[in-house]
Amino acid sequence: MNKDEKMKLIETLWQKYAYEITGGYRSDRKKIIQDYIEITGENITSSTLSNYTQKMDLEYLYATREEPSELSHSVDKGGNITSTIRQRMKEKRIFTNQELLELHAINPQENEVNRIVSNEWSMTNADGETYFNFQSEIIAKPIVEKGISIDEFVEMIKVDPEPMKIDTIAIGDTHLGIGLADLHFGRTTREMLSRHLAQVLDRIERGAYKTILIAQLGDAFESSQIKQSITLAGTILPSVDMAQAIQDFKWFMHTLIEHSSRYCDTVIVTSVCGNHSGNLEHIVMDGLKDRYSLLEKFDHNGEYLGKGKVIVRAGNDYRTVEKLGNVGIMLSHGDGVKLKDLPLKFASEYPIVWSECEHREAWSGHKHNKFIESDIDGNVMRQFPSPKPPTDYEDKWGYNSRELMMLVEFTDDTSIATYEIK
Repeated sequence: MNKDEKMKLIETLWQKYAYEITGGYRSDRKKIIQDYIEITGENITSSTLSNYTQKMDLEYLYATREEPSELSHSVDKGGNITSTIRQRMKEKRIFTNQELLELHAINPQENEVNRIVSNEWSMTNADGETYFNFQSEIIAKPIVEKGISIDEFVEMIKVDPEPMKIDTIAIGDTHLGIGLADLHFGRTTREMLSRHLAQVLDRIERGAYKTILIAQLGDAFESSQIKQSITLAGTILPSVDMAQAIQDFKWFMHTLIEHSSRYCDTVIVTSVCGNHSGNLEHIVMDGLKDRYSLLEKFDHNGEYLGKGKVIVRAGNDYRTVEKLGNVGIMLSHGDGVKLKDLPLKFASEYPIVWSECEHREAWSGHKHNKFIESDIDGNVMRQFPSPKPPTDYEDKWGYNSRELMMLVEFTDDTSIATYEIK
């Protein structure tokens, strides 16, 4: 459906619900959105809908009012306009600031509302018809450009951003790996993961580590797009609020990264491409890289050690590796190369890292359930569970989704403990 067809559909729905005024709107936005999603299979936000209906809203405003019986203007030396209006309306209305300016015959492109005093009361004429007397006084002030000159802008961008500083509370002797598999934000909400996150933060505080590895193992989001719920491969999904999903992801990751940085020497954040949202994952990881690239390192005595407290790798690879001491870990989502084949991929694709490590692991997700197969030809393979509540997907494939997260603790040479977070 192209833009013109969408506009025609929205006009039809707007007219269908035009006289069901709720919350000050000229047409019932909720019903328009519900019908739009049902007809097109695409989501549409209230703000996007308003962009389409702004003209229709103003046309409806003029269609439902009468010419004002009283209208007076006065302008002071500063250009402020005091305007009083009284008129009859066919129905009770709540007006936006732009509509009030229009009613008072004031150009909303050049002025903005500074103060409003409005009231209305109903009347019934001799024929039994009810109408509304509307009285309003507003003070409008000229819109002042708040821009800056090009010279001022150039000077601003010459200034280096102020580095972030997060105080280190403790540093330990071991490493902690946090496998974030199949978070599916959009389908999953921050409320669903708040308990998991609190327990992860508690475990970090109890330990204190040299390095904390935060591994995003793919499918961080339900959808690969914002305006439409669809996987990277093009599979259409039930609609979810992806704008909120991104906010929830930022809340989760910012909290986890900044808390981790207080209880270790270095935080490594890395990511691999999932089949649901691989392209979107790369974008948000790049945003994390920008946010934490200036975070500084200090020792226990507060001595400055330079930047690099948090290292974010914003790649979009299907597989990558990380080292924790002499431990090498290959990371993959798990929808492509099977878990049992990852150790060989590790050896062939990253032979130098492979040769440097005494203990090697392969991590994946995708199947939403926990599975560990240890010491196969000298390798440990871990399939990380998903913390999301189970859906028809898990039921269809028989996956035992237990709403878990899993952490692994290492010395420089081997794994020593795993922690289940539920």
